[in-house]
Amino acid sequence: MATFLVTPRMNPALRARVERAVSSQARARHKAAGLGMASPFASRQGFRPARLLPLLALVVLGGLFAAMMIHERRELEAERSALLREIAEMRAGLPAGHEGLIAETERLVMQAAGEEDAPEIIDPALRAAGALDAVLRRPALYVHAPASDLRDARLVDDAARGSDKDAFLVCLLHPPASTSERDLLAKVRGVYFAGAKVEDETANLRRLAEARLGLAVLSPAFEGSVRAAQDRNVLKQLRRALEKAPVALAKKAAGAELMLVVADSATGARVTLVDLAAKKTLLQVRRRADEIALSARASSQREEIEACSLAVSVRRAVTE
Repeated sequence: MATFLVTPRMNPALRARVERAVSSQARARHKAAGLGMASPFASRQGFRPARLLPLLALVVLGGLFAAMMIHERRELEAERSALLREIAEMRAGLPAGHEGLIAETERLVMQAAGEEDAPEIIDPALRAAGALDAVLRRPALYVHAPASDLRDARLVDDAARGSDKDAFLVCLLHPPASTSERDLLAKVRGVYFAGAKVEDETANLRRLAEARLGLAVLSPAFEGSVRAAQDRNVLKQLRRALEKAPVALAKKAAGAELMLVVADSATGARVTLVDLAAKKTLLQVRRRADEIALSARASSQREEIEACSLAVSVRRAVTE
């Protein structure tokens, strides 16, 4: 800044002090020089919008990410709410106390398959004419598996899944005319024991697996998994489990009044019938199938014939 207070003939240092005294720009340059700065002022170049593009891009990306996260969270909560509603709707009609059915039946199964020398039990009421048939028409759960699997809590689930309605069950409820090869073969030949015909004849008995699988997805533990899920993929897996579970059959199984357990071992099959409501063992016997010399025609169905013979032997223990 030009000033009449300085002249070319003045001492340079004096002239600089005078200029600093009267000029803010001069003072700023002096201070900047003392700080090692080339200039105290920002560039006077014109504004360039292109310089804001990286910042704008970050803002846009951040906004998109935030919007995506909000959308994902809303979708997650919507799916969670829908799944929880379905579970609540499926629980409608379940009998009181169904929550403890899986644990209680597992305990009874392990007990039934347990002690090899357990005493024989036949409730006197079963010996009356027609009493056994009347009892076997009540709603019941059924499982037939190796005793070694049924007494191990880690194997009970797989054992129950592998237990279908079989020749033993059919012949216990609807015995053959006799234990001759002809009558036994006529009873089991051509029968698909997991099929519709057998289902119709044994509709009041439900497989234990149906109860375990179906009630598991209606349990507080399963609901807790739904509430805790933080990923839509996890919720989808839980939904598939719910859709796959035999809930309708489990609701029938939950109303069971009895449980029938057949535990096979090298010393024979232990057959146990428990009244779940009365918490009472009605029947506990160990029997073997009658030894039958089968013809070539019948030998291909030996397993079914022996299971049917075993059922007749159990009935005989009660009624004779």
